[in-house]
Amino acid sequence: MRLKVAGHVHNIVRKSATEFEVDGARVSVASAAATRHARAVVVREGERVFAQVGGRNYRLTVMSRAAAEAAEHAPTQGELDAPMPGRVTRVAVAVGERVKRGQELIVVEAMKMENALIAPTDGVVKSLAVKVGDMVAPGPALVVIEPDEESAS
Repeated sequence: MRLKVAGHVHNIVRKSATEFEVDGARVSVASAAATRHARAVVVREGERVFAQVGGRNYRLTVMSRAAAEAAEHAPTQGELDAPMPGRVTRVAVAVGERVKRGQELIVVEAMKMENALIAPTDGVVKSLAVKVGDMVAPGPALVVIEPDEESAS
């Protein structure tokens, strides 16, 4: 089963009545309860799962395989990906550089058209995954901007 919690998709596989695998890590409910004295209650209503673990409440959403895969590849705030498959023709920034909202960061040529990726907010370039000449496609972030605190609110 795939569950989305706070914007992150987690893969959960039930191995037995007391053991699960969460994102590849084995979790034993019996040992967690014995060491932490935690009580867990889980209720499913359609696509919603409500869980209470150790007194903390969680609201989860069960996702289809297609929705989970789309969510895993969806950009988060400050991440810019290619609008369509193409070739990087210009990189106008470097990691650590301060940028202003609307500033051109990268240009991708696709179908003989130039598509400029521009800064969505003021901030600092946190990572840059391309160089001129690279072939790119939608999905992975080409550049990540860490927004200034004033811009983030």
